[in-house]
Formats: sequence, structure tokens, C-alpha cells
Amino acid sequence: MTDTPSPFIIGLGFRGEASPESLDAVLGAAIAAAMAKAPGARPPPVLASASDKAESPAMRTLAARHGLTILALDAAALAAQAQNVTTRETRVTRLPGGASLCEAAALAAAAQGAPSGEARLIVARMIGADRMATAAVALAHSTQKDKT
Repeated sequence: MTDTPSPFIIGLGFRGEASPESLDAVLGAAIAAAMAKAPGARPPPVLASASDKAESPAMRTLAARHGLTILALDAAALAAQAQNVTTRETRVTRLPGGASLCEAAALAAAAQGAPSGEARLIVARMIGADRMATAAVALAHSTQKDKT
């Protein structure tokens, strides 16, 4: 095992008309919440979302603005995490059982990066102040420092 902590994996969900500023605001809030729960130096966070959202101009602008990597996840990867999310919403139809897209994306991307294939959600779905975007944060179970 290594002593290097894994990066925060920030799952994002957002409306088609969301601006880069909407995503930036919820990203900042998610990182602050994650740092409160798992403080310490980490590599830059990684953004994750559904394939179509990962290709959106708002997401690409956000990633470029902060020099972050985007992980695009297919429907199968997201659906595989549906049972592991903590937030369910009746309006959401993308994932089974109304599972939160941002939580599923964070968990799916973190699990892909973990040697064990396991991840844990450390920040449940947060809704941006303008209600245009949501974010959740997960960590891969890859280092001793990340296990609690």
C-alpha cells in the first residue's frame, strides 16, 4: 500500500442549460465538504459524469478552467452503482430506482480507480444554490489513509 491519498472523485449532474459558473459553484462546495471529512493534501480532483454530460460545453469549460480530468461513464457503469447511492429522487429517470446521477458517477469512477474495485461516498448529493447542478464526492479504497 502507498501513503499517497487518492484524489477526490467529484460526480456531477446538471441540467442542459447549466452554465460553467453553476458547475463551478457546486464543485467548490463539494470540495470544501470533502476536505472537512477527509483533510490533507491530495492530487487534483477528478470530475465524473454520464458520457453525454462529460462532453457538454459547461463541463469542458469547468475542467479546462481548473486543469481537471473528466471521466465519462457509460450507462452500465452508472447503473451498476445505483444500489449504492444514498439519494433517491422521483424526478430522476436516468438511473434505476431514481438513483442520484452525481453519486453514481462519483462511486463508479472511484471504483474504477481502486485496486480493490471498491469506493465509498464521503459527500452525498449537494444541490447548487441555483439548483442547476449537483455534486457528490467519493474516494477509492486504495490507500490506508483513505480507509476509516
